[in-house]
Amino acid sequence: MSKPDQNKTALGKVEVQKKALRIQELSDKLGFAIKQFENAQAKFEKGEDSYREWVNISRLLALQIRDLRHFQAVAHHNMGVLHAGRREFQKAEELFKKAIELDPDYGIAHYNLAVVYKRLDDMIKCKECFARAKECGYQPARENSKPAK
Repeated sequence: MSKPDQNKTALGKVEVQKKALRIQELSDKLGFAIKQFENAQAKFEKGEDSYREWVNISRLLALQIRDLRHFQAVAHHNMGVLHAGRREFQKAEELFKKAIELDPDYGIAHYNLAVVYKRLDDMIKCKECFARAKECGYQPARENSKPAK
């Protein structure tokens, strides 16, 4: 394996490890939220004032919902990449759109949707999606790189 290929593989492993850590962290936070929920529910059932606990749980869960939506967006995006790789561009388009619906600032999903539109010869939508990807801060590794087929 050449040195650039080794670096690419190492970077890929690092990204996967980072995502695994974020998923574990989310799991820990959800576990904590569930314990807090159970404690507040027990307090509530005893007739004790649990208002402050419910406010905290509501805030905590709102943060976790946002993170869960992002992970769900990643799943839809990755399924879209797989369909695009199979040249199933209509299905890829649907999945990239769902990823963007879940996380509107998910730049790589906008970029890959642009690639799909380019493959479908819809240059108007392609340019719109490329622009949106850039607004979200996404820049492909090489600006002039061609997307994978």
